[in-house]
Amino acid sequence: MRFSTFIWRVAWLGIAGFLAATVFPAYGQQNGSGTHGVKTVHAARAELAVTLDGSLDEPAWQDAPVLLGFIQKDPQEGQPSSERTEFRVLYTATTLYIGVICYDSSPGEILATERRRDDSLQNDDTITLVLDTFHDHRNAFLFRTNPLGTQYDALITDEGNTVNANWDEKWEAASGITPGGWMTEIAIPFKSLRLSEENGHSWGLDLERIIRRKNESSYWNNFRRGFSLESLSQAGHLDGLENIESGLRLRVKPYLLGGFSRSSNQFGSDLDNASDVGVEVLKYRITPSLTADVTWNTDFAQTEVDDQEVNLDRFPLFFPEKREFFLEGAGIYEFGLTRSEGITDMKLFHSRTIGLTPDRLPVPIRAGARLTGNLQGFTLGIMNVQTDSQKVEDTQIPASNYGVVRIKRNVLARSTVGFFLLNRESGGSKDFNRVYGVDANFVFYRYLTVAGLWGKSAQPGVIDQDWVSSGMLKWESDFLMADVDYAFIEPNFRDDLGFINRTNTRRITSAFSIRPRPNSNLIRQISIEPRVDYVTDNNWKLQTRIMHFTPRIFFQSGDMFFIAPHRRFERLQRPNTLRRKVVEVTPEGERRREALLTIPPGDYSWTYLNITYNANPARRLSGTLGIKPSPGYYGGDLTEWNISPVLKLSDNLSVGVDYKINQFDFDKVAFTDHVVNFKVNYNFSNDWLTTTTFQYNNSDSFAGLNFRLNYIFRPGDDFFLVYNEGHRLDDVFRDQKDRSLQVKLTYSFDY
Repeated sequence: MRFSTFIWRVAWLGIAGFLAATVFPAYGQQNGSGTHGVKTVHAARAELAVTLDGSLDEPAWQDAPVLLGFIQKDPQEGQPSSERTEFRVLYTATTLYIGVICYDSSPGEILATERRRDDSLQNDDTITLVLDTFHDHRNAFLFRTNPLGTQYDALITDEGNTVNANWDEKWEAASGITPGGWMTEIAIPFKSLRLSEENGHSWGLDLERIIRRKNESSYWNNFRRGFSLESLSQAGHLDGLENIESGLRLRVKPYLLGGFSRSSNQFGSDLDNASDVGVEVLKYRITPSLTADVTWNTDFAQTEVDDQEVNLDRFPLFFPEKREFFLEGAGIYEFGLTRSEGITDMKLFHSRTIGLTPDRLPVPIRAGARLTGNLQGFTLGIMNVQTDSQKVEDTQIPASNYGVVRIKRNVLARSTVGFFLLNRESGGSKDFNRVYGVDANFVFYRYLTVAGLWGKSAQPGVIDQDWVSSGMLKWESDFLMADVDYAFIEPNFRDDLGFINRTNTRRITSAFSIRPRPNSNLIRQISIEPRVDYVTDNNWKLQTRIMHFTPRIFFQSGDMFFIAPHRRFERLQRPNTLRRKVVEVTPEGERRREALLTIPPGDYSWTYLNITYNANPARRLSGTLGIKPSPGYYGGDLTEWNISPVLKLSDNLSVGVDYKINQFDFDKVAFTDHVVNFKVNYNFSNDWLTTTTFQYNNSDSFAGLNFRLNYIFRPGDDFFLVYNEGHRLDDVFRDQKDRSLQVKLTYSFDY
């Protein structure tokens, strides 16, 4: 595509987006058109704060209106919940309270096994609350708890296109099991939300109850299949909030870090001081809906370690973001995300490019600032981060500045148009990279989605073939899914702030699925999905073709099973090294990586079968068992095993193993990978949490241990004790060990 053609496309999409934003600025935001959110609750005012004890026996609760009428989505859509559920809504000037009574005819069978903060609680009976505070039918705050009062919260963006489970704020929950079921009280300070302080402003509201032993889900309002709880356009309404105070204008959250790190090998050892001080976040609320965040000398000592993985293909692995600063409000920056064969193949902004090398080694972050929220009907996200120079192994990483601008406008009932700009500049050089473009996402007739994106990169010495484009046409209801999508990435497109699986590609994917629900006591739903991924270069020469056929069976018990045959074609233009080994080349310890297995250029095709069984997580012993034999894999044979049991021994102790085995046989080269991620969670209470992770990867000759103690001494503030140890096990890296012990304390000051 010529650059002028690209500019015209961008211009026309920008004009269409501007007209849509101008002509239809509030459609659906005020009247909720296109929704079936017919229920409304009127919040009752309480003069005094409610004591959270898991019991609704205070006079304020007794005087509040009782809300009933929970309706099943599964197993019997539209039928009343098999167990009665009622809730009440109270508020004071500073806090919103939700009280729920979950009646149960068999209280001894209520499942409550998890105490870990931010666990998804999929093993347990739960109550989940969503609050659409701006009533835009797209974005919301999600709060979930179980009969133990364990807390899970998340940010919902664009009706669940992004659910940020790493968002954490200050709120409280207290629950208890009673002779008639279980109760919970939830207290959410208004200062923990972004909201309008306008008197009488309506919110979106919905509640979900899961009865885990029955695999039953019921909802106060949004019970239609084809929609999830995150589909805010289907939620009910909350009225009556008057004279409330968002309160918080400024939060300063410094941290103190103490500890050491030590590296040793056969030539000696180094001991380094790992103590530091900085500002985790300084948060200033400019308006009730617009917040500025600043971080200085940012530290991520408490961040959970990445799982060990082995790359079986010629494309890089995608690792998710886990660092708190980049995860809060991350949904605003979600654009240009595409997936192929179940893996992410493009993400135009991936925050892991900031402060981490491609090998996942840390680079110091000097400071960062972020502005997020809503302004004059637009959703706004601006971020700027400065990193220091750092020598990582034998490579000098230059200091760099990273910037992101994201602007979106809600249009029609459930649609958006937007603009994005990414920028990276290296200190001490003229190198830079910028990516800019526009995108749109339109939803019609409840289930039809039409989306498109165009973007262009700019860097020194490149003037053409540097654009990216993607699009989607999709219908998805509970019974039927039909999808056509594409992603075109030109050879010279460069994105230093994103993840690009490969450039010079044109991928077209077509998928179709029918999902009948037989009248059976054994089977809840069957899904039959054929799919084709067709990938060429920019000259339309075939590079990859994957033909899928995936029948899935979802059982009433909550188990799932599928057998999925695939046919795959790959064209290698150049040799591809699948395995390397490290060899020592000098007595002083100099090493280099040599190829152990290299696949020569050529055309390869093979058939493989993916067989997987997932057990209902409500069971004391659950997990996944899978096998994928691939005879003919790049001219050899490969069999992959995935064994991932999870054992819940009590509400304090759980054990999980993710064990992957890859058995290779390529002509004269044969080897077996063993990759183990073994995790033990022991929680003394909801506030004292420990996680111990053991890792083993014989492909990289690595064994590691990570121990993390987290004491939540008050909502939003933590004490961490983190110990890491890593060992190299082969002869080349013999006696190489890395150890670190760190103690971290955060303490917030709210004004």
